[in-house]
Amino acid sequence: MYEPVHAERRAHGGDGVHEPAVPGNLPARMTRARESRPLPPRPLDSKARVERFDPGGMAGKIEGFPAQLRAGGIISAEAVRRIEPRRPRSLVVLGMGGSAIAGDLLRVLADREGAVPVHVVRHYEPPSWITPEDFLVFSSYSGETEETLTAFRALTQLRTRALVLASGGTLVQRAQGEGVPVALLPAGFPPRAALGYSFSALAHVAHHLGALPDAGARLERAARALDKAATACSPDVIQSRNPAKQLAIRLRGRPIVLVADKRTAEPVALRWKGQFNENSKHLAWVSVLPEMNHNEVDGFVNPGAIVGRIAAVLLRDPSDHPRIVRRFEWLATYLRQRKVQVETVVLEGDDPMLRLLWGVSRGDFVSFYLALLNGVDPSTLPGVNALKRALAK
Repeated sequence: MYEPVHAERRAHGGDGVHEPAVPGNLPARMTRARESRPLPPRPLDSKARVERFDPGGMAGKIEGFPAQLRAGGIISAEAVRRIEPRRPRSLVVLGMGGSAIAGDLLRVLADREGAVPVHVVRHYEPPSWITPEDFLVFSSYSGETEETLTAFRALTQLRTRALVLASGGTLVQRAQGEGVPVALLPAGFPPRAALGYSFSALAHVAHHLGALPDAGARLERAARALDKAATACSPDVIQSRNPAKQLAIRLRGRPIVLVADKRTAEPVALRWKGQFNENSKHLAWVSVLPEMNHNEVDGFVNPGAIVGRIAAVLLRDPSDHPRIVRRFEWLATYLRQRKVQVETVVLEGDDPMLRLLWGVSRGDFVSFYLALLNGVDPSTLPGVNALKRALAK
């Protein structure tokens, strides 16, 4: 007997001939299992979002950090030839903002493995203890930072050995007039996006002065490692496989406290803080161990509504002191009990310099993705520029 082809046979592979069709008036909740659920939005994988909020190309500058580290030898070569290779009593870096972070990185490395103490001065007025036995580095990417220019004027009368790190501007002109060697940085970057240039040039000078061992070889090894690390965090790597995107998502909407061991990862915490402030337009601050455990831990109580919104990023180094390790472990539990979201980032690498630079690179990527989530341009600085206009009046 001939049996006509039933519409439901086509839909169910032939065995559901007598299965009644689903009535059109069935409540939606009863048909939900058969509906395809839309995938959750992934804004950090959107090229259109990157194009909209990053017209200045900050992503490319962050990805270029390893290449910048390779350039320091060339940038500093002429200045090094003019500097007597005599170990100073101390090395003093005078700068502000992104131009001072290179000094912070060198300071921690010198504190742990160097033969010369490094000090970073962020002020108009330099310390009174500076003498001709010290070596001074005036760091201002633009060459127009008023605090650094003021310190330069105050200290040139000492006739101490010195170096200027800048891309041009008034500071370079004055250095040339005073006969001070200049390591000329490539122009066209926001100061914070030229850290690879400024740190690598400073490291080569510090090596020349006997303040830092094996600068060139260590920078090259770090650059090779960071090429791979940067690839893992690139905007082209999807959200589900990109650790920097994932961390930015978890930090979104939360004030951020960055906690680090003062003797290891403090400069990384300072860098993350500055990048969150400038790139992401996001509130963040730094607390260092062990000092933080002697006061701030009792502040995570009031105001309760704010404490419960905070995210704590624990920046840990494999070489942290054993007692600092214990403090980190206790702190993570303590903060979670107070409804603080805790994130732990362990710096990677087999060399202290590499670990610091790895931490810088990872934080730069996180700050970029947090900027996209916040809907802001990571290159602009409306607050800083408003202040400069006000001070210029």
